Amino acid sequence: MISNLEKFNDLEDAKRIFNLLNAEENEVVCLFVGGCVRDLIFGKELADIDFATSLTPLEIKKKLNANNISFDDHYENYGSIKVFLNNNFYEVNTLRKDLDHDGRHANVVFTNDWRQDALRRDFTINSIYCDLKGRIYDPFKGVDDLKNGIIRFIGDPVKRIKEDYLRALRYFRFFIQFSKTHHEEYIISAIQKNFSNIEQLSKARLLDELKKTLTSGKAYKLFQNDFSKDLYLSVFKGIKYLTRLEFDRKKKILKKEVDWVVLLSLLLIDQTKNFERFVKDFSLSNEVKKRLNNLQSQFTFKTTDNIEKLDTLKKKVLEYGVSSVVDFVHFQYLVNEKYEQELYENNLKIIKETEPPIFNFDTNILFQKGFKEGEKLGNALNFLKKRWLANSYEIREKDIDDATKLFK
Repeated sequence: MISNLEKFNDLEDAKRIFNLLNAEENEVVCLFVGGCVRDLIFGKELADIDFATSLTPLEIKKKLNANNISFDDHYENYGSIKVFLNNNFYEVNTLRKDLDHDGRHANVVFTNDWRQDALRRDFTINSIYCDLKGRIYDPFKGVDDLKNGIIRFIGDPVKRIKEDYLRALRYFRFFIQFSKTHHEEYIISAIQKNFSNIEQLSKARLLDELKKTLTSGKAYKLFQNDFSKDLYLSVFKGIKYLTRLEFDRKKKILKKEVDWVVLLSLLLIDQTKNFERFVKDFSLSNEVKKRLNNLQSQFTFKTTDNIEKLDTLKKKVLEYGVSSVVDFVHFQYLVNEKYEQELYENNLKIIKETEPPIFNFDTNILFQKGFKEGEKLGNALNFLKKRWLANSYEIREKDIDDATKLFK
């Protein structure tokens, strides 16, 4: 029994799902599993919560329906039901064994055998199961490996990586967070043999893995090892400013609200359009592209050395919007070693509460100067808006005269 795991009792929704799936059964049919168990034992804050169960997807859905709980059964054929409760979601997965791997996908067969389910998992530290009382089922001594800082594949690393090439990157993600040892040569060799296959994984899966690695806060450790550094630079072409992620060395606190886009921007953003290659290669959404573009537009060669004054940040709010300037404040704090935590927190608070003045210029003034609807009028208005910003939200007669001379 591990007392730390009793904290699952404090999570009312997770506790409810656990109890309703086990209700009216002759034996325990549902346990917590994977990352949530691993992280609680290690003392990390919980993110996603997963359950493993000997119930079939049909039996799971029947119990959820009886309790009026919403779910998504899109991946039912793989034994996975996503449960929605109070704006959170939980994965409930039927015990299974994987068959016919091709390095990217696997056919599955459901089972009642907990060990068979554990065998399909990638690492020993991810194959620990537990109940609400902290009692565990740990067939491959994952608790010992976690305490000793050993990242160990279940079975032959060469075989396990060939089953799913993404496991090579997952290995490094768990290594930088939990390891207390050096890389084993046989594991590096197994990954090296599949270098090209890793690069051929779908961009969506690679990006999802990179998000998890970045938000771990430990990604800088990848670049302290030549092999993992070369691998990530090859797979994620365009990333370059690696030392910006050294938060521990710079004594930076990574706030929860700092998401993967801001962390990715640390690796990409400079005074050029370097980030655009990554955007294209990984088909990033227009929203993400806009955020990166706004960060790049606010970046100058002084960004990493000088701290933007509050008045300057407030003016940027008018041009880029509150959320984009908040992104920039996060960005500058994390790259600028002179940026103190107290000032950072204060600037964030003020910017989030900023309601910028509205540029409300009477277009009739330009019509009286001979302008007509069209591109020239738009250019003149953009010019006046920039002058308005530069003049502390004031338009002077000289500004109107200059706009007329330049754009009429």
